[in-house]
Formats: sequence, structure tokens, C-alpha cells
Amino acid sequence: MDVLNATNDLVTHMAAVPMDGAFGWSTNPDLPAFEDGHDPIQQVFNWGQGIIVVIGIIGILFAAGKMAIGKFGRSDLAADGVGGLVWTVMGISLMLVAIPIIRAVANVAGG
Repeated sequence: MDVLNATNDLVTHMAAVPMDGAFGWSTNPDLPAFEDGHDPIQQVFNWGQGIIVVIGIIGILFAAGKMAIGKFGRSDLAADGVGGLVWTVMGISLMLVAIPIIRAVANVAGG
């Protein structure tokens, strides 16, 4: 019970101490200055674009494979491949358009 009472006294004491400037926290933090043009945020976006392109190539090859297999008498699989190709191209387009939009919003918010 002594530990609980001591903790209660400490919390009560700390709540009464003004902590406005005690830690020097900024209410408007800025990104650090990156040396030599090395911007890790830009690097994340570049990796994201690369991954999106690789996923797109795999998706297009998968859809093409379905269409090729459908050529051998499985027309439902070929139709599924065409539908998958449309969804893949649209998904890749949306992901690649999203990156410049995010950059523009980040530049407006940061500057």
C-alpha cells in the first residue's frame, strides 16, 4: 500500500508543476534538413512506384496467361483473363496517379 500512496503523491505533485516550457517541445515540428539531396521520403515513394510497376507486370502476365489458356477451348477462362487485364490496368493507373497527388498534397501542407 505504501507504493500506491507514494505513486499517488508523485502523480498529484507532477500534475501541479507547470510543464509548458520544461521539455522544449515544438508544436509545429519540421522535417529535418537532408544532406546531399538524400530524402528518405522521396526514396519511399520511388520504391513504391517500382513495386507498383512490378505488380502491374505480374498482373498483366497473369491475365495474358489466362487468355492463352482460354485459346485452347476454355473460353470462360479467356473472358476472365480479359476482365482481369482491364482491372489490372485500371488499378495500376490509379496507383501511379496517386503518388503525384500525394506529393502535391505533401508539398502544400509542408510549405
